[in-house]
Amino acid sequence: MVLLGAALVLTSCGGFKDAGFAPACPLGVGRGMWDVGFVEGRDPGPGSIEGRKLLENPNFGATAEAAGDLEAGIVDQRLIGALGVLTREHRICVDAFKEGHYFLPGVPDGPRIPKGYGKAGGLPNTHYYGRAADIWWVDGKPVEGNATDPAVLEVGKTLAGLQPERRPDQIIGPPGWTGTLGYGREEGWISAPDQLELHKDHIHIGYIEEKDPNAR
Repeated sequence: MVLLGAALVLTSCGGFKDAGFAPACPLGVGRGMWDVGFVEGRDPGPGSIEGRKLLENPNFGATAEAAGDLEAGIVDQRLIGALGVLTREHRICVDAFKEGHYFLPGVPDGPRIPKGYGKAGGLPNTHYYGRAADIWWVDGKPVEGNATDPAVLEVGKTLAGLQPERRPDQIIGPPGWTGTLGYGREEGWISAPDQLELHKDHIHIGYIEEKDPNAR
């Protein structure tokens, strides 16, 4: 029945080519409009209304772990908002928020970035607090090898255009992406060479500081 429902959705849309878009994440990688789990539906959990809306957005895709973080209410509202803005014009696939994220293979994440991950070792880990996301695909293309693709560059321009209080203050991407865009620390970009090399295959957006509880 689920597969039939998915087929009906495809038929009503005229198929991938006629619909003019494809899944936000590569098939088999994460949840999205064409994922069977998405079509079947799940208990939305305790996450925010904004988080559930993001999961229902056909321009947003996420791995099972990342989707689970949204459903569990782990992800910072500012991050959900920023991703929502990006998905207005692009298909965005997030590999990790907190669960399933590893700086170093086999080394569990904790409150601090582990030693050995460049000069950032020992600094606060924004992923651990649900304040960071790793974007690995934009409009169906991997970030790796497409750093200067117009769509991937537009993601950076959109982030830079957010109001300062809403804009991530920890933005790291491939060297070519960062160099072409030319934004600096004032706009939230981190351009340390070792970090650019460590992020040559994805875009990291995060919020270093915890949101002020008195802010509105």
